[in-house]
Amino acid sequence: MSKQKKFYLLLLSTFLGLFCLNLRSNVVVARSSFTMGILENDKPYSYKNDQNWQGFSIELAHQLEEVTDTKINFKAYSSQEKMQTALKNGQIDFILGDKANFPKSYQSTKAFLYPKNILFTRHDSKTKKLDKMLHKKVGLLKSGQQQALLKELGLKPVVFADPTELLEALEKSQISAGILSDYSYHALLKAEPTLAKVPTTATKAEENAVLHRISDPNVLALSLSLITHDHPKINETLTEGINELRSTEKIAELSQKYFTKDLTLN
Repeated sequence: MSKQKKFYLLLLSTFLGLFCLNLRSNVVVARSSFTMGILENDKPYSYKNDQNWQGFSIELAHQLEEVTDTKINFKAYSSQEKMQTALKNGQIDFILGDKANFPKSYQSTKAFLYPKNILFTRHDSKTKKLDKMLHKKVGLLKSGQQQALLKELGLKPVVFADPTELLEALEKSQISAGILSDYSYHALLKAEPTLAKVPTTATKAEENAVLHRISDPNVLALSLSLITHDHPKINETLTEGINELRSTEKIAELSQKYFTKDLTLN
């Protein structure tokens, strides 16, 4: 065999080797399925109805499946803390969250949902203004994502399992205020109307328990996006999917469906 033929064979062999290596690399990256972390009993984002998951996060994931040509599975957790730990440990691929709550090592899509929050206290509270609450303790739910927001305002977050525990702590002055999403706050008032308005024949205790809003929810909005950890390729795929859904107003439609308002505008 001539030296020229040997050279061309060596060149071809090298090319094929690089091609196969690149092909294997793409197979690893081109995931056909992702796992999304969601919270249990977290209306209107994720909740079960007849044993089937429903909610904003669920439908968003299904729409992402279509535009990214991937399968998205769900894994449910009882608290934000447990879900974020699972994300860090690689047990799930992404979650819906506020990037402000995560270190720089986490990647995120551009924020696409801006749900409002309500900061509130009781009628008998001595502190009813935000500028008077510096370093005060504020209660939030274990499903809430307001930790970074509260710290930015100079407040100390305290986590509670449910609204009942939070209200009990507020009554005992263990915290100075509470914070809930606009959706959760109004759901609470709907379930407990006496917390919204003093009854005609109210006792002093019922009068004191009426909730007082401290600040406009627009000041306390979250910026939600899809969060990944140490997976730039997954983040790239999710970003492309979210951008396509934004351009077709699909996310705005989901917001109207589950929040009765468009929360895609900051």
